[in-house]
Amino acid sequence: MASQEQLQHQQQQEDDISELFAALHQRMVQSGDWNRILGILRRMLEDCGYEESLQKFAADQAREQERLQLAPLLGVLSPYAKDTLPAHVRDHIGALIRDFLDRNVEDA
Repeated sequence: MASQEQLQHQQQQEDDISELFAALHQRMVQSGDWNRILGILRRMLEDCGYEESLQKFAADQAREQERLQLAPLLGVLSPYAKDTLPAHVRDHIGALIRDFLDRNVEDA
């Protein structure tokens, strides 16, 4: 069982990570990198037919539900979307994000 001190330390780490994430996101938006990377992602997904495929899968899953409910549908769609994301898209976008981080994060 975790002690109160350990829980406080863990919460502080989570808070620090959240603050860092928010600051990086803000910098990414302000620099224009957010929109640039998002545009590249959208084009790549469109070019490989990913969005159309995901929409078809979502429609099929929705039709299978007796009563359409968002939470169960998202429970199926989220892992499917993650698992079927083409590796070349994931790798390219990951490289763009790593490049942004390399340019904007100092070594600890």
